[in-house]
Amino acid sequence: MGKPRFRRVVPATYVQLLYEYLGAQGHDPQGVLGHAWPTPDPHGLGGVDVELWGGMLEAARSHLQDPLIAIHMAQTVQTRHLGVLGAVLLACDNLGQAMERFEHYQRLIFDVVQMSSQPVPGGVALRWDVHDYTPGPLVNEAGFAVMTQVARMLAQGPASPRAVSFLHAGPADIRPYEDHFGCAVLFAQPEATVTFDAALLALPLKTRDPGLIALLAKHADEQLGKLPQEDGFVEAVRREIARLITLGEPHIDHVAAKLHCPTRSLQRKLSAAGTHYRQELNLVRHELARSYLRDPRLKVVDVALLVGYSEHSAFTRAYKEWTGKSPQDERDAYLKQG
Repeated sequence: MGKPRFRRVVPATYVQLLYEYLGAQGHDPQGVLGHAWPTPDPHGLGGVDVELWGGMLEAARSHLQDPLIAIHMAQTVQTRHLGVLGAVLLACDNLGQAMERFEHYQRLIFDVVQMSSQPVPGGVALRWDVHDYTPGPLVNEAGFAVMTQVARMLAQGPASPRAVSFLHAGPADIRPYEDHFGCAVLFAQPEATVTFDAALLALPLKTRDPGLIALLAKHADEQLGKLPQEDGFVEAVRREIARLITLGEPHIDHVAAKLHCPTRSLQRKLSAAGTHYRQELNLVRHELARSYLRDPRLKVVDVALLVGYSEHSAFTRAYKEWTGKSPQDERDAYLKQG
C-alpha cells in the first residue's frame, strides 16, 4: 500500500459531538456555528474539512466564552461519535488491542496527519506527524481529550495517560488540563504526543459489545460454512483469519501463533492441501465482504474496515479483482433485490 493521501477531514459523526454539546447547553448549534447539522455520507467517504472543524471549535469557544471548550465537549463523547471505529473498539478484549485498532484505522476518525505508536521505556507513545500539516490548537486539544475520555470509557480501571505534549503554547494556568488528563501536560513541545504506561494496555474493556461480536461472528460463521470443505487444518486457518481480520490484515505469523504452529509448518501444510496463505486470506475476505454488503446497517467503508482494509480504495480494487464489480455496485444490486 502506498503512502496515504490525507484528505484533511474529520467525520460528520465526530463533528456532531460539538453540535450536541452546544444543544445540551441550551444554544442553537446551527446559529452558533453558522453551518447546518452535519450528516454522515451514506457511503462513508464524506467528512468535514479540518480547517472548518477548527473554525467551529473557535466559534463555540467565543460564543460560550469557554477557553476549555475542547475538554468540556470531549467529556460528553460516546463511542457512536467515532462511527464504525467506535463499534469495532467495543469488540476488543483489552485497551492495548483497542489502541492497535485505533492506530490502524485512525484515518476513519482523523484523516488529517499520520499517527504512529512507538515503544518508550515502560510504555507506548502515540505521535502525530505534523511535518506537512499542523492542525490548529483546538483541533489537537479536542482530539487528545476525546481519546483520553474514550480510553476511560472503555477500560476496566483508571486509564489516564502518563504524559501529554502539545505543539502550541499553553495558557498561564494549565491545571485544568492536568485535571482532565490526570497527568503532566506540556505545551510548546517539538512533537504532539500522548504516552501511556504499558500496564494500561492489559486492562480489559468494561464495555465490550456482545451484540457486535455476535454479529461479526454470525457473518463469519455463515460465510465460512458456505466455503468448500477442506481438511481440518485449512478450516482452522480460515477461522483464525476471520477472527483476526478486524484488526487489519491478519499476518501469517499471527495466525500461526494462534494455531500453535510454526509459520513454516503452516505454509507447508497449506501447500500440501493445494493452497497458500494469501489465497485463503482473500477467500475469507471475499466471502465476508459479500455477507457484510448485504447488511444495510453497514456502509461500504465499514465493510472495508471489517475485512481488514484501512483504505476504501484498496478494498474497491480488491473487490473488483474478485468479482469484476465494485462493492458499491454489489451493494446497490442487493438493495434492488429487496
